Amino acid sequence: MEIFISEIPEEGLTREGTLPPSIFDLSPNDSIRPTGAVTYKANIFHFDGVLAFDGHLTGEFQLECATCLEYFSYVADYPKWSSDVELEDDQVSFDLAKLIREDFLLDLPPSPRCDELVEGHVCPKAHYVIKIQKPLDEEATHDKSDNAWDVLDDLKD
Repeated sequence: MEIFISEIPEEGLTREGTLPPSIFDLSPNDSIRPTGAVTYKANIFHFDGVLAFDGHLTGEFQLECATCLEYFSYVADYPKWSSDVELEDDQVSFDLAKLIREDFLLDLPPSPRCDELVEGHVCPKAHYVIKIQKPLDEEATHDKSDNAWDVLDDLKD
């Protein structure tokens, strides 16, 4: 979705709509799988060679859990999305879809865990081992000697 910089008025430009999941152009083996359209509302401003954006982005994904390697559903919702881009000297337009794609990919959790992002879900591979240490008996807590070398010699046995 190409937007010409000369068409952005001083008070800004608003664009909203949906983009297909194909904008992500990811491999089927990727740990991120877009599963629905991306909805966006973008307010676009141009100041001295910089484009500034704010608005709202949402999209549905399947993310691969970093622990169990199973995919789980995740709704990425960025109600206070903001971004900025420095323009090249001779740049006359930009692709809003590419910018939205990049911001989604950068803002998705880098090592998602299904038990952390899905409420009430327990990851099938997240086993935590808790070791309970028995209290030391009284004899072990008292030094038999004031000489450190004697204590170290006892450790050899």
